[in-house]
Amino acid sequence: MNPLVLQLPLLFAVLLIGLVCSIPLAMYLFWLANLTRRDRPTLLNGPQDFAALVAGLSGYILAGGGLLLTLLQTNFRYWMRGNMEALREVWIQEKMSWILLVVAYLLAVVGTIVVTYLGRRYSLVIYNIEPAVFEGVLREVFDHLGRPLERQGRRWSSGTPLCELDEFDGGRTVTLRWISPDLTLFHEVSRHLRAALAAQPARENPASHWLVTGAVAMTVLAACCGGLFIFGMTQIR
Repeated sequence: MNPLVLQLPLLFAVLLIGLVCSIPLAMYLFWLANLTRRDRPTLLNGPQDFAALVAGLSGYILAGGGLLLTLLQTNFRYWMRGNMEALREVWIQEKMSWILLVVAYLLAVVGTIVVTYLGRRYSLVIYNIEPAVFEGVLREVFDHLGRPLERQGRRWSSGTPLCELDEFDGGRTVTLRWISPDLTLFHEVSRHLRAALAAQPARENPASHWLVTGAVAMTVLAACCGGLFIFGMTQIR
């Protein structure tokens, strides 16, 4: 039998995985590119930003994880060789081990997502702003609230530690992580920051070009994988 025919199930699986992984990531990169091309900074809550990231990586989490689980099973070789009858037999024999492996993977993924999501509840992500500019806006907001700020490295305090800033100058993105137990002040600061940033102009962000390039590349990859998958299916007799 032609060796290529024996590998067809694997080739179809790779193409399908490439399609499933590329589409959500392309959409996420286009979304990010749109944020970085606006003429005003955009403020997102930490959970919103993380949910968008998870959606963008959902294809890798599902399809990539499925492939990893399959490769971990030595019986995957039956499917690679096109021996579906043998695969059915080992599925009956080792069904429980497959189920346990899938459950363990899902628990690990869901647990990681939940813990990270909860850890970002009191954080803000600001896109399309230079870190130095955001620092000035942050000082103005706290001055308006009667809470002058002091900076100690990444940490900002006003009598007690309030927040930390993670700055990505190349992408013009700032993440504010709230570390104070005063959540009322956090919500007040968030509200004033939204109003202040709405009036803050933004310069052209070079990160938008990188994001558009990545999004286009993912779109082309998805189109190629989808086209080859459809073409291959039509050639099966």
